[in-house]
Amino acid sequence: MEDSKTANYEDYRKSDWYDGAAVEALNRQLEGYTTDYDTLKKQAEAEYAPTYKMESDALQSRLDSQKAAAQNEQAALGRRYERQRELTNERYDQSAAKLNNALNARGLGRSSLTATQGAYLEGQRNRALEDLDRAEADDIAAINSRIAQLTEETARSHQTMASNYAQQLEKRINDLRSGNQSAAVSLQLQIAALQRQGYEAYQGWLLKQRAQELDEEEFRQKYGLNETPAAASGYPKPAAAQTPQKKTADSEKKNTLAELIRGAAEGIRSAAGGITGLFAKSAKTGQKATKSAPVSKAADRLGSVKVKQL
Repeated sequence: MEDSKTANYEDYRKSDWYDGAAVEALNRQLEGYTTDYDTLKKQAEAEYAPTYKMESDALQSRLDSQKAAAQNEQAALGRRYERQRELTNERYDQSAAKLNNALNARGLGRSSLTATQGAYLEGQRNRALEDLDRAEADDIAAINSRIAQLTEETARSHQTMASNYAQQLEKRINDLRSGNQSAAVSLQLQIAALQRQGYEAYQGWLLKQRAQELDEEEFRQKYGLNETPAAASGYPKPAAAQTPQKKTADSEKKNTLAELIRGAAEGIRSAAGGITGLFAKSAKTGQKATKSAPVSKAADRLGSVKVKQL
């Protein structure tokens, strides 16, 4: 294991700590919150276009209906005036016939009076017919004017409706964009939080693993478990990290060995003391005392042997 462990993001993505399914689900939601103008316009049109089309069609239908009624009125007007012309002609024809009959009865059928009276009646007929033509033209002009006015009013209504529709679309597009931006930011924060939590958990796990490895290494170094069997006081190197129970057992073994060594050292000291007393009673005290000194020193050295503490 390396001395330092850095939680690489790519390693984190490959680990079980990375919740790829949750991140992918959030990213799919994020794709639905677009800020593209054309896309938002289509969404706004899907909401407002049906109502706008219905109102626009109703407006146009009303105009078409009014125009059709005016055209029907115009046709009826033409038939009515045509009938009035027929009646006018019939009336003047009858008047002319009566005049001729009267003049013939008086013997004036070939006189200038007949021609004069006949011309007068024709003049009257023509004026009557002209009056009918003017009246019909005025009525038709009024109908056409009304149709034109209806058409103009409908056009203005269409323009106002189109303007309102465009404003509604623009407002809805802005509302959708704002809402999508807020939702997207919220989702991005959720994704970041999810990844951060997983990444921090992954880092924590790495640190815990590293701490455990450092504890094992420190334990091995402290008790010489990394040394050769001869240098490790006969204890074999463990294959894995020792448990607290194993550490306690090893500690007890070492304490027992230390007690044995200390006991042996005390025995040697006692024996050395006895030998020293025997030599002290002899006549050659100085020489014997000198010879006993190495034994006493060896016992002290043996008694001072220490085992590495746990």
